[in-house]
Amino acid sequence: MMLTLTKPAMFDRLPARHDALPAETNFYSAYNWCLDPHLTVGEAIERLADEIDRLPSTPGGWQTSEVVTNVFLLSCGLLNAVDEHLRGPTLRMPRALAARALGRSARWATERLTGILPQRRRAQVRRWRERWQAGLDDFLAVVVARQLSDPTCFAESGSNLAKLLLSPLPPDLQTEHIGVPTPFRRLDLTHFDVLALGQRFAQRFPDRSEAILILGLRTSGSYFAPLLRAFFKAEGYRTVSSLTIQPNKGPGRWERQELSRCAQRGFTALIVDDAPHTGDTIVLGLDLARRAGFAPDKLRVLAPAHPARRDCFGPLSENFVVSLEPEQWHKHRLLDQRLVEGRLAEYFWRQNVADIRLVASKSVTEFNARLQSLSRGGRSTRLKRIYEVHLKTPQGQEGTRYVLAKSVGWGWLGYHAFLAGHRLSGFVPPILGLRDGILYMEWFPQASFPLNRAEEREKLIETSASYVAARVRCLSLGTNLVSSKHLRQHQNGYRLLQEALSKAYGRIITDTLMRPRLERRLAQQHCPLPTLIDGNMARTEWINGSHGLLKTDYEHHGMGKSELNVVDPAYDLAETILTLALSPDEESRLIRRYVEQSEDTGVERRLFMNKLLAGFWAMDTAQAHLFGKPLAADRQQEFHLQFMSAWNFLTVHAARYCGSFCRPPQALEWRSPLVALDVDGVLDRRLFGFPCASAVGIEALSLLNAHGFSVALNTARSAAEVKDYCQAYHLAGGVAEHGSYLWDAVGQRERILIDPEAMVQLDQLRSHLRLLPGVFLDDRHQYSIRAFSYHDKPRGLLSSVLNSARSFSIGGGAPAPLPKLIMHHLMKSLGLDRLSFHQTTIDTTIVAKDVNKGTGLSALRDWVLRPDAETIAVGDSEWDLPMFRAATHSFAPANIDRVREARLLGCQIVRHPYQRGLLEIARLLVHPHGGSCEHCAEGKTLRPGGPTLFLEVLQAADESRARNLFRGLFDPAVFRIFVR
Repeated sequence: MMLTLTKPAMFDRLPARHDALPAETNFYSAYNWCLDPHLTVGEAIERLADEIDRLPSTPGGWQTSEVVTNVFLLSCGLLNAVDEHLRGPTLRMPRALAARALGRSARWATERLTGILPQRRRAQVRRWRERWQAGLDDFLAVVVARQLSDPTCFAESGSNLAKLLLSPLPPDLQTEHIGVPTPFRRLDLTHFDVLALGQRFAQRFPDRSEAILILGLRTSGSYFAPLLRAFFKAEGYRTVSSLTIQPNKGPGRWERQELSRCAQRGFTALIVDDAPHTGDTIVLGLDLARRAGFAPDKLRVLAPAHPARRDCFGPLSENFVVSLEPEQWHKHRLLDQRLVEGRLAEYFWRQNVADIRLVASKSVTEFNARLQSLSRGGRSTRLKRIYEVHLKTPQGQEGTRYVLAKSVGWGWLGYHAFLAGHRLSGFVPPILGLRDGILYMEWFPQASFPLNRAEEREKLIETSASYVAARVRCLSLGTNLVSSKHLRQHQNGYRLLQEALSKAYGRIITDTLMRPRLERRLAQQHCPLPTLIDGNMARTEWINGSHGLLKTDYEHHGMGKSELNVVDPAYDLAETILTLALSPDEESRLIRRYVEQSEDTGVERRLFMNKLLAGFWAMDTAQAHLFGKPLAADRQQEFHLQFMSAWNFLTVHAARYCGSFCRPPQALEWRSPLVALDVDGVLDRRLFGFPCASAVGIEALSLLNAHGFSVALNTARSAAEVKDYCQAYHLAGGVAEHGSYLWDAVGQRERILIDPEAMVQLDQLRSHLRLLPGVFLDDRHQYSIRAFSYHDKPRGLLSSVLNSARSFSIGGGAPAPLPKLIMHHLMKSLGLDRLSFHQTTIDTTIVAKDVNKGTGLSALRDWVLRPDAETIAVGDSEWDLPMFRAATHSFAPANIDRVREARLLGCQIVRHPYQRGLLEIARLLVHPHGGSCEHCAEGKTLRPGGPTLFLEVLQAADESRARNLFRGLFDPAVFRIFVR
C-alpha cells in the first residue's frame, strides 16, 4: 500500500545492488511449481518424493528446515485428501437444517443407499492411510524434537515415507486436489505455533494418564492433528489418538464409529482448528463431539486467536479453550528488531556494507502506524513491518534505507513470493530475500502520488498494462491448468459469477438448478495464457520508486483457499479499469499496450466476463468488511465507496456491452414523437445485483432506432448515468434525478432545472446525513440525494431462503432505505421546505419539491423540440405518473405498481412485464395495427443462443420461469448441487 509523507523522502548515496543471495537463489529456483498451490494428489506425491530425496543432499541449516517443513505440509495435505476421499460426498444443505435430526437422517440414509465407494477400494485406501499415519508419526517425532536443521536425523523416517509413496492409490483419488491450508498460506501461522498450543495444553492439563482424542476440523485440522499427536506422545501422554472431520459435511460412518468408541472409553476430545473467523465451525465441532457421547467436561478447544478476531470464541468458557495470542505467534518473534538486524546484515553484506544498524526513529514509527491504518484489518491482512536501516560502507559512506518485512506463507506455500518478486524485477520493489516465511524488500517512502495529473495517470495506465503483461510472460501456470474440476473446486471467483448470473433464470430454486449449466459454460471460456494473477490492482497499491512506479503486495491476492483463485490475466486488466475508473479511450490504450507486450490477442473477448467478476468481487468484499468487525466511520465510508464504485462500474459497463449489440439510429437527432423511457423496471432490472438490460430490452431499443424514433430517458438515475446510457445505447438525451437535470446528447449540452435555494437545502441536508452513523450517500447524484444504509444477511433457514429471492443482493447484505422517522425529523428540524423525499426498496431519495418526471419531460420537450411536439412516456411506478400526465400518450409494462392511477391518466398497460413489456410497447409504437416492415428485421440484432455467455444469460432472463425451471430439473449434472 502507498504511504504518504508530509516531507520529502530521504535518499542515500550507497550503491544499489539487489542480487539475491546465491544460497537462496539456488534453493528457491527448484520450486517453480509453487506458483500454483492447488496440487492434485498425484502431483503432491511427486513433489513429496522429490523433497524426501532432497533431504540427504540439502545443506544443513535453514535449507534443511525448509525441506522438512515441506515434507510436513505435503504429507498432511495427502492425509487430508485421503480422509476427504474416504468420507465421500454427502447431501448439501443449509447448516441450520443439517444440524437438525431431519438433516442428519437424510445424510445418513443417502450415504447408506448410494454406497459411495466400493468396499474393497475403501479398505485399500484405509489401509494405506493407517500405514501413512504411522510413517508420518515417526517423521514428526523428529520434528517435535526440534532437530530440523540436521538432515541425518530424518534418514530412516524419510526413507519409510518414500517407500509408502510407492504404494498405488486409486486413479480417481490421484486426480483430487489437496486442500490449501489457510493457517500456513495466509494466516501467518507456522507449525511452531501448533506445538506451542500443545505445550500450553500440557501445562494446563498435566495428567499424562488422560486419554486424548485429537479431533481436527478439516482442512486445517489435518495439518494440526498429526503434529499434536506426535507432540503429546513425546510428552508422555499414555493414550493418544487422532481423527479429522469436515464439520459442514458431518462425520461419515467410520468417523462416527471412531468418535463413539473414544467417547465410550472416556477420552478427552481436543477440537483443533486454525484461528476462527466467527467461531461457528468450532461450536459445530463441539456439538458433533457432544452428540457422539463426549461429556462437556471431556471437551477442549485448541486454536490460536487471530488479531482481527480476538473475541472469536464468544461465550465459550476459558475451561474449554486453550489459545495462543497473536503476539506469541512464531512470526511475530521473527520480526524482533535484533533478529531482523542480523538477517539484513546477511543481505546487505553483499552490497559492500560494513556496518548496519536498525534505528527506531520517529519516521519509521509513523510509517508503521500508517501501514496499519491502511490495512483492512480482516483475516487476509498479513503481518508486516517497516524498518529504518542505517548503513555504512568500508569507505565511510553512510546512508539510510527502508526495508519492509512481511509474512508471505510457510514452507513451499510462501516461495511464490520470492519467485514472482525476482521475475517481476523492475515492476516491484527490490527483493532482498526470503527466510522463514518472511519476505524482505526495499521500501520507498512516498512524498506524494498525484494521480489526478494527466501525465501521472497516463504513466500509471501504461505501467499497469506492462506489469500485467510481464506477469503473463514470467508467471505462466501452464496451458493445461484450467479443467472443469479445477474450476469447480478452487476458482471461487467463477463460483461467485455462477451465483450472480444464475439469478437471471429465476429465484430460490431455479437459480440453484441452473448453476451446473453455468459451470460448464464458464469452463468453456478458454484462457490461452493461465497466469498467477495479481488480484489487487488498486491505485493505492502503487508507489514511486527510484526509476518509476512499483507494485506492492504483488504476490498473494490471486491464489489460496479464500482468495480470488482466477488464472486469467484479463481479470487484472478488468480490475485496473474498475479501480482507476478508466474512460473508454483510456481502456483502449491499456488493452492495446498489454496486447503489444503479451501477445494475448484474444483478451478483449474475455474482458467483459472478467469485468463482471471484478465488480462482483469488489461488492462482495466491501460488504464483508462492512458487516465484519466494527469499523470507524471513515473506514465504513471507504468500503461504501468501494461498493458504490463497483455498482456503478457494473452498471455502466453492462450498458456499454449491451449497447454494442443495439442498432444505432441512422442519425442522432431530436424528432417528434419523442419517446421517454424510465430505466429501472422498464429498460433495466436488477437481475444480477446491479441494473442491467435484457436481450429483448436491447431488441426494443433497436426496433425504435430502426424506425426513426427519437428516444430519451426519464429516470431517477444520476446525470452521469444518463450521459453514459445515452452514449452506450445511442440515445438523444434524457431527464435525470427526478426531473432535476436535462441532458442533450445531440448538442452535448445540459440544463439544471432546480433553483439555487433548493440546491442550498440539498447541500445542507447532505452535510447532516454524512454525520449520521450507518448512513451512506451516492455521490453521483448532484441535483438530488440518494441515501441508504446496509442490511446484513438474515440468519435462520427461512430468512435465508427469503433473502435469496431478493434481486439486489450480492454478498452478505443489501442496501436499504433510511427510517422515515429520521427523515421527517431532519426535514422539519432543518426547515427544508423546498425538498421532499420518498422511499424505494433500496434507498431514500430526496428531491426538490417543484420538479418531477412530468416537469422534466415538459422542459426537455420545450428545449429540444417545441411545446406542441408529441411525446410518448413509458414507465412502471408511481413516480412515473407525472410523466404520464405530461405526455401525449403513455404506456406501461405489466409490472407497474399503480395500475388504477395509470389507467385514469390514459396509460395503456401491456400484457408482459419488464423488458418483454417494453418490446411489446415498441412493437405497438412502430406498427399500431400490427404487421411488420423491412425495418423490423433491422431491429432484430440478436439471434437465439446469443454470441456470448452473457447474452445467453440475458436471453434466459426473458424466458418464463417455468421453462427455465424445466431446463434446470432435467440437466444431467443437476445432482451436483445437492452433493458436497
